Amino acid sequence: MRRRIFWAVIGVPLALIIIGAGAAFSLPMTRHMISALWNLPDRWPALSINSQVHYQPGAEDFARDVAALYPEAIARVEAVHGRRFAHPVTVGAYATAEAYAAANGVGSDIPVGVTFAGRVNLSPKLFWPQHRRLRAILTHELSHAHIQGWIGEYKYVYLPNWFKEGLAVMISEGGGAELVSEDEARAAIQRGERLVINDAVSLPNSIDVRLEKAPANTPPWYPVVLAYREAGMFLSYLRESDRPAFDRMMNAILDGRPFVEAVTVGYHDDVRSLWEAFIKSSSDRK
Repeated sequence: MRRRIFWAVIGVPLALIIIGAGAAFSLPMTRHMISALWNLPDRWPALSINSQVHYQPGAEDFARDVAALYPEAIARVEAVHGRRFAHPVTVGAYATAEAYAAANGVGSDIPVGVTFAGRVNLSPKLFWPQHRRLRAILTHELSHAHIQGWIGEYKYVYLPNWFKEGLAVMISEGGGAELVSEDEARAAIQRGERLVINDAVSLPNSIDVRLEKAPANTPPWYPVVLAYREAGMFLSYLRESDRPAFDRMMNAILDGRPFVEAVTVGYHDDVRSLWEAFIKSSSDRK
C-alpha cells in the first residue's frame, strides 16, 4: 500500500508545483496536499461489485449507492467530452468528515466532492443529509477526473477554472450550482453580475470562479454558486449552439493543447466574443 502511495506522490506534479511556489501559496495548503497524498482512498477497502469504489469502514452502504450511479455517470461524461476515460477512476466514499478532509486536498469538509490526484472524494454529507445531490456531484467530479486523466494535473491546472467548473456543472445537469436557478442567473447577468471570463489561468492566481460584480445582500456562498451556474449555462450554450465546434474544442483540450488554441480550433473565434454572444442570447430569452 505504501508503494502505491509513493508512486502517487511521484505522479502528481501539481503537488510539487505548489510546494515549490513559495510565497504564492500558504503553508496550510501545502500540508493539505501532503495529507491527501498520504490518505488516498486507494488504501480503503474496495467494493466487490465495483473495485473502483473504495470506502472508509462504516461507509459501505454509501459506497454501494455510489457504485449504483457510477456507470451512468461515467457514460454521461464520456458522451459529452467525446472520449472514453483514459483509465478507470477511483472513487472514495467517506464515513467521517475528518477522514474526508484529510484526503481531499483542501483540508476542509465544506465542499461535498473534490477531485484530487485523479481520485474522486465524496463527503459523508452525500449519504446523509444531502443524498439527493449524490448523482449530480459524482458526475461533476468525474468530469474533472476525466480531463485530468487525459492531460495530467499540470496542464489541468492551467485551464481556466470557469471552464472546468462550468463543464462539470453542465454535464451533471446543475451539480454544484443547485441553489441558484437559471432564471436567477439570467437576471443576475442583466444586472452586470457576470462571470469573469479569462482565456487561461496561471498558478498563482485565485482558484475561485468569480463574478465581475458581486450581488448585494446575499450570503457568502451565493456569489460562488451563481458563478458556477453562469459558467454551466455558458458551456451549455457553447455545446447547443454549435455541437461540432464544441466537439472539436473538447478534442483539442483532451489532446493537451492550450485553452486559447483549443477554442480557436473549435469555434474559429475567441472566448470573449463567444461570451458576448451568450449574454445576448440570455437577454433575448427574457
